[in-house]
Amino acid sequence: MADRPILFVGDIQGCGDELEELLEVSGFQPDSHRLIPVGDTINRGPNAPKVIRQLYQAGAEPVLGNHELALIRHVEAGDLPDWENKGAALTQLMETAMLEEALEWIYTWPLFRSGSDWLAVHAGLHPLLEPESTPAAILTNMRYCTPEGERPPMNDNKLFDPPEGFAPWYQYYKGQKTVVFGHWAIHGLINHSRLRGLDTGCVYGGQLTGLWWPEDRLVKVASRQPYRRFPSAKS
Repeated sequence: MADRPILFVGDIQGCGDELEELLEVSGFQPDSHRLIPVGDTINRGPNAPKVIRQLYQAGAEPVLGNHELALIRHVEAGDLPDWENKGAALTQLMETAMLEEALEWIYTWPLFRSGSDWLAVHAGLHPLLEPESTPAAILTNMRYCTPEGERPPMNDNKLFDPPEGFAPWYQYYKGQKTVVFGHWAIHGLINHSRLRGLDTGCVYGGQLTGLWWPEDRLVKVASRQPYRRFPSAKS
């Protein structure tokens, strides 16, 4: 299985129709290929249950994103969903009686996956630590940091530009493997040397992007509609 071509997929965020189309137009075949979504497969979008079913049936090997971890935390804390928020994966999975089986599978997802020449993670890598020694909050939620791996004191989720003294984490990346990641819809596609950022904002009306590896070929489908307002520095 390790030598099968891989289709990496950026942040799906509950966009089940777009995922279905991407798998079709990319020519993905479960018996011949591997499917590795790079986290945030659920939440914000319209159909988390459909996404979970499609990924499971395709034999996907997702990594955890901050939205999967948030779902786990809400359930473990006993929080009730906001029933008015139809973009909440917790609500959608409870309404379709899929929460228990979805969580059972999500609990098995790792924080990162790696191969001989690639590493898949949702958000970012610490400049000085190996992934296996890195806290989950960094692997699933980091955008900006210092050369020592310190994060900004403020929430950087909606910042277009780094605070003074900070830079995108990938500017400090010195590894030889190509890092495939998501989590950064504001920046869109990131296609630098040994860096492939695939979050192209499907849930905001952008695109759902996949990457064939080792061919290193992008494949994209357009969002059916904006399901959420695109984040801005002022929102």
